[in-house]
Amino acid sequence: MKVILFHEAICPPGTSWATRMTEVVDEAVLAEESGFDGYASSEQHFANGEAIISAPEILLAYVAARTKRMRLRIASVNLLPYNHPIRVLEQIATLDLLSNGRAELGAARSNNPYTLDGFGVDPSLTREYRDEHLAIIGKGLTEERLAHDSQLYTIPPRKISPWKPGGRVIPTHLSATSKDSHREAGEMGVGVMSGLSILGWDYVQDCIDAYNEGAKVARPVAGTITKRQALFSVGVNCHADRAQARAATEENTLRFIEVIMDWMTKLAKRSADYQAMARIEEIRGNMRNLDYLIDSAPYVMAGTPDDLIAGARRLHAMGIDDLLWRIDGMGHEANKRAIEMIGKHVLPELHSWPEHEGSTVTPTDVPAARAA
Repeated sequence: MKVILFHEAICPPGTSWATRMTEVVDEAVLAEESGFDGYASSEQHFANGEAIISAPEILLAYVAARTKRMRLRIASVNLLPYNHPIRVLEQIATLDLLSNGRAELGAARSNNPYTLDGFGVDPSLTREYRDEHLAIIGKGLTEERLAHDSQLYTIPPRKISPWKPGGRVIPTHLSATSKDSHREAGEMGVGVMSGLSILGWDYVQDCIDAYNEGAKVARPVAGTITKRQALFSVGVNCHADRAQARAATEENTLRFIEVIMDWMTKLAKRSADYQAMARIEEIRGNMRNLDYLIDSAPYVMAGTPDDLIAGARRLHAMGIDDLLWRIDGMGHEANKRAIEMIGKHVLPELHSWPEHEGSTVTPTDVPAARAA
């Protein structure tokens, strides 16, 4: 099982944005030294210090220069008009060259109404833009001269530069919250990054099943087929004492829960395409109860090494291949302690578990025993 450190660069009170940007790079380097398999950063806008990474392709290029082994994933680029698909292709290809083939593309249609309004994007069109972008990206990753003609984009024949670095496959993954979007990711032949596990373990299983069902008829929409399932967790922390692990992450985690509650309820009211997010209301009564959030779902993971291993083992048994763990917002030193503790006491166990039968092996992996 693979574990990816995920950052949005949360600035605790008293920490400048410049300082936090430097810290996240140092934490990424520490993650590689501690055995993490990958590093990912999101694209966020107008977040006022809650998440200051708005140009993940630039941050990841800098991290690439400071690391040698970890996979590097944008998680996720917003597939919307302000990110033209040709620019996305150019950016991921450049990152792949600079990192010696370690780049992975994560994509999303945005779950943030403030971002959509800020860039003038109609929420009812985001699924259409997502599908169109993926189709163009797929062409760009497989055809040396790209041409496309649709209602959204008209692209005359052009050679993408740089194109298909070294002939390598660039794995593509899609952020998903609803069961429908999980199934669609499977049908489009891309990996999935599950982001609404706060609704509970049964919902996670439903999403896994939906993805697997879609994958039975997968098409290489993004150029090649990537079948791999990841799950986002926030508030991740690890300490020998469970109470201390939870206390250190409580403030920033509960603040984030308030943020996503606001985003998702607003979008669910504005577009039928976001109706699944209305289910976030199911946890409103417990949104300030960290113990409930941790015990009822894998969305927040904080505790002892044994606690994290137990949660990861359950997810692996359900079919999850990769864990995207957001260790962020506790302060630089606390973040580093969590990374080191996980590297020493958690990752060796998770790395001993075999890959799932049928999952795509990442390009740098050496094929090993596979789980049935």
